[in-house]
Parts: sequence; structure tokens; C-alpha cells
Amino acid sequence: MTRRAVVGWVVAAAVFLVAGAAVLLGSTGDVSRSVARAGSTPIRVIAPEGSARAPTIVLAHGFSGSAAMMDPMASALARAGHVVVLPDLPGHGSNTAPLEDGALEPAVSDAVDFAAATTGLPVAVVGHSMGAGAVTSRAFDNPAAATAAISLPSAEDLPADASRPRNLLILWGALESDRFGDAAEAALRAGYPEAVPGKTYGEFAAGTGRRAVQIGGAEHISVIFRQQTFDEVASWVADGAGADGAKPRGDRRLLGVLLVLVGGVLATRPILAIADRPNPAGGRPMTARKSVAVLAGAAVVASLGAALLQGVADRIPVAVGGYLLGWFVVGAVLLSLAIRGRDLSVGSVPGAVWGVIAGGVLALAMALPARLTWAAYALVGPRWWVMVALIIGIGAWFWAESRMVAGSTGWSRGGLLVVSRLIIVVALLGAVALLGAPGFLTLTVPLVVPILLLLAIPGFWARDPAAAAAAQAVPLALVMATTFPLVG
Repeated sequence: MTRRAVVGWVVAAAVFLVAGAAVLLGSTGDVSRSVARAGSTPIRVIAPEGSARAPTIVLAHGFSGSAAMMDPMASALARAGHVVVLPDLPGHGSNTAPLEDGALEPAVSDAVDFAAATTGLPVAVVGHSMGAGAVTSRAFDNPAAATAAISLPSAEDLPADASRPRNLLILWGALESDRFGDAAEAALRAGYPEAVPGKTYGEFAAGTGRRAVQIGGAEHISVIFRQQTFDEVASWVADGAGADGAKPRGDRRLLGVLLVLVGGVLATRPILAIADRPNPAGGRPMTARKSVAVLAGAAVVASLGAALLQGVADRIPVAVGGYLLGWFVVGAVLLSLAIRGRDLSVGSVPGAVWGVIAGGVLALAMALPARLTWAAYALVGPRWWVMVALIIGIGAWFWAESRMVAGSTGWSRGGLLVVSRLIIVVALLGAVALLGAPGFLTLTVPLVVPILLLLAIPGFWARDPAAAAAAQAVPLALVMATTFPLVG
């Protein structure tokens, strides 16, 4: 790459990074943020400008979420005048306590006690998925001003009593699996057996209000980012019918995240160009058709191997992370065996170093804005060494993949890398359905697919297999090591 080209890539990256930072700062600067601890639970507090209105809201995230993931909703509610307290539940975000039976409700209680003591106002509790189960369970015997359950996993434990939990709102996404819709309708009818979604039942003043609403066009993750969700929650916690005054307002932070990501990807281009110089790929590459067949076969057998290694994977103190580590390691071994004897480049140490630098740049571009949108990226407790193990295992897969597509160029190379990512996703979903892989993988598809496709870009640019492996493994391992919960 010429010096002029390098300057062009750097300038383009800087433009996107600066523009993204400006959007993020402009979108999120109208509410105040602070961090504290409620008992042993780390919390984030988001408050409106000026005086606060009742009630204060405790907003609990779902499995593999964090306070960061709930920040967009909390900010919207703060713009409607509410102080919002966001706990990092056990095993999540910066909370190093493991996720185990009975750990969630005490953490929610800590956050509620903190909210009440800090503001002196009544407290409403809102939760998503796992958090929805936690807040409704707590509200059975510890009435809140109102309770909102988003994507409630199950209504089996709800009593047949319209006042328990007090003033219950149930929301679910139209694109979620049937079990969430079934749970929402069961929760509604636990209070009012003949009730139908979309209508409000009972009396809010008496604590018997109940309502279930489907959020159009939303699946399990996007449901917490929708304006309809913000409106329903703000209206419900205010008085159940829609209070006058400021309304919840979303912002443009996701545009800022996208701009920063584009800047991060562009910044890897000149770095990876340096890595390519000393070690061009060679050897006898496979045809595209054979490459796809080998990738698919390796993915299927990797799913079988990961199932057999589940006992070992369970020793990894990050849920799901151990399974994925086993999957990628088994798959990498199979890919390496498939291309043995083809005299393909193995990469170079300088290439690996430049790949780590490129991967670090991309990881920062993903992590920094994510702390305001969807992930805490907190490397606490054993997450450090789990990340290192994941870098090695995931890197082995991407290293073998890069060697397999060596020799292909242009659309052919890009197409192979995209197909490889889709094969990974399909194989993991198949493993959930047929082999007992962690079911949560099905809910992460809306996040996993974009991340894998994003990583295909540096994989396309890097010709040194070691550079390609490191550039992709570092950011993906960081996501996995910090997002999935710590377990005992």
C-alpha cells in the first residue's frame, strides 16, 4: 500500500471516529450518569436534568446483559423525568459475584432499597427477560409502585391474583419465539382469566392494574430499544393510563455506534497491509465448492465434539464461553487436517503482532461505544484468562479458515468468508436443537451475525493467516469473555 493510500485510510477512519463520537456525546449528554454500589451490587444511576418525578425506576437487564444494555431505555425514561437505577446483576457487567440460584432477587432488592433511600420516591421495577423474572418474583411479596416485565420467560410461578405483582405490565416482541408470547398471555390471565392483550384491566390505584402488549417488529433484544416499549413503560409506571408531562425520548446513539465501528474497521486496513508485506499466501488452495463443503463438515463435527466436551467446558467460569471455546477448537483441528499437505502459508510472527494491533483497534471501536448501548465490556475476575483462552481457540479457527481461502480473491474470497460465518451460525443453532447446546445461543443471533460479518472485513483484507486470525479473534474473544455471565 502506498503512503498516499495509507493517509487516505487513516483520514477516512478519523472522520468516522470523530463523527461517531460527536453523535454519541450529543445524544447522551442531556441526562446525568453516575456509578455507585447498592450493597454488593454495582449500579449505574441515570437522572434527568432538573427535579425528578415519581416513581424512581429500577431497571434490571436480562441474561448476558448489563446496566450498559439498558442505558438507552433508562435515558429515555430519564428524559420523561424519572431517576433510573440500573444494577449489574450477579455474574454480569462489573459484578464479580457468580450467577447462581437465588442470587438475582437480593441484587434487585439492593437496587430498590438504594433507589428509595436516594430519591425518597416510590419505586417501580422493570426487567427484561431474566430480569423480568427477577423483578416479578420479588414483587410477589415486596410490592412496588408498578412492575413491568419485558420478554418474561415464564409465568408458571405467578399467583392467580390480580394484585400480585402490583400493577403488572407485560411486553413482548412480535418476532420473539412463541414461548414469550405464551408467557405474556398467561401472566395477563393469571389476574384476569378472560383478558386479551392490548387492553388494560383492573384499577391502578388499587394495585390491580394489568396489561399485556405486543411490541411490533421486535425480537428478543431489539424489544428493549423500541420507542413503543419506552412509551408503554413510561405510561404504565406513571399512573397506568398515560400521565401528562415529558415523554420518554430515544436518541441517535446507535448511529454514533455505527459510525465508530466503521471508523474502527477502516483503521485496520493500513495496519493489515503492513502485515501482508513479508509473507504473501501461496500453496495449492481449494476450490470454492470444496472449501464450503469442508467448512460445513468441520462445523457439524465441531458441534458433536463440543457436546462431548461439555463436561470439560463447564469448568470454564463463563457461561456458554466454555462451549464455544470447545466448538472453535474442535473445528480448527478439523479444518487444519483438511488442508494438510497443501503447502499453504502459515503466517508470520510479525503478521500476528500486526493482527493483534488491528484486532485491538477494532475491539476498542466496538467496546467504547458499547458501554452506552449494549455491553459493559468489563474484564473483571476470571474474565481476563478466559479471554486469553478464547483468543487462542477462536484464533485457531480463523487461522485455518484464512489458509483455506488463500488464493481466492475479490468476490470469491469475500463470498467464502461470508458463507463461513453463516455456516457457524447455522451449525450452532442446529446444535441447540439437536445436541443440547446452550439454548441462549438462539437469542444471540441478532448480535452474533452482525459481529461475525463485521469480522469478515479484516479477514478479507489480511493475506497473512496469522494476522487474519489475530485481527478477528481479539475482538470476538473480548465480546464473549465479557458478555456471558460468570458462574460458580
